[in-house]
Amino acid sequence: MTEYQELERRLCLHLQSQIAAGRIHGARYCVSVKGRMAVSGELGTAEPLTELQSVTKLFTAVAILQLQERGRLRLTDPVAKFLPEFTGKPFSKITILHLLTHTSGLVALRDAFPERDTDWEAGIDRGNVAGSWIPAILKKGLFFAPGSRWEYSKAGFCILGEVIRRLTGQRAEDYIRERILLPCEMKKSCWRAEPGSIWNTVPQTAAGLLAPVEELVQFGVMLAEGGLYKGERVLTKASLCALETNQLPEGMQDFCWDHGGRKVAYGAGCPVYVPGYEPWWTVGERTIYHEGSGACMLLVNRAEKLAAAWSVPFADRGVWIEEAVKGTADVIGRYFF
Repeated sequence: MTEYQELERRLCLHLQSQIAAGRIHGARYCVSVKGRMAVSGELGTAEPLTELQSVTKLFTAVAILQLQERGRLRLTDPVAKFLPEFTGKPFSKITILHLLTHTSGLVALRDAFPERDTDWEAGIDRGNVAGSWIPAILKKGLFFAPGSRWEYSKAGFCILGEVIRRLTGQRAEDYIRERILLPCEMKKSCWRAEPGSIWNTVPQTAAGLLAPVEELVQFGVMLAEGGLYKGERVLTKASLCALETNQLPEGMQDFCWDHGGRKVAYGAGCPVYVPGYEPWWTVGERTIYHEGSGACMLLVNRAEKLAAAWSVPFADRGVWIEEAVKGTADVIGRYFF
């Protein structure tokens, strides 16, 4: 048995059990170690192009960190420095880092708190999307003082896309393709295209990327290799440290999706694994990751030079299957850690 055949056996058993239980209808997976593909394959029926959904946010975070490297912004800068719409109270204290860590106080993702009126998209004037989408977010107000709570916000990452646009003069989607996707050789990856959609104007920087799993893992390889992809610098190690370091006060709690106040750790744009916070699964300290409601995940541990990506399309898109997504991470984590 070769070095990684046991990992492949464990992965296949786990994923096949999820398919047999009717939770998912297929899987694609890739695991890279030290820049080389260790395990890859597919089971059942899985589309070759995966909707990354919220994994897109990690690409947006990398773009923001690149702009900090170029001296165009600092994570501590108020958003109002770049978007005058945020100048007035109570929005003037929101920083770039608050947006990256979901602590801005802006409206949360719609299904995170079903009892709230969080549908800011309904407030957009379809005849003037460009001029109305930011006001539609701000009209919802702040739900807490910036930095005082953690609530997952799609709106905040759309705002980050607008920051990228105003700083670079490019649509954020074009900037990310030019500065991240192409350097990581993600040539088949693309942005969702829907004729007549508000997302042709509102930045898709919260959930708009589509990519093959084998290309998503290439992005992960770049992160695992210290910001380099095949010798080309995409991100500095200082920026990687910002991603890997918990930026939240110790013990900050997550009440989204009825999580009941469990502890949450977040780097500058993605979750960071802290063993004591999530004892039921093991993926290695300082591992960074992101899930996508398109039923996929990217997981990166720089110390082990490990990058893993998988797509596990749910049989019922309306039901989140944690065992298929985070459970797969646990299988990989227990092999390496």
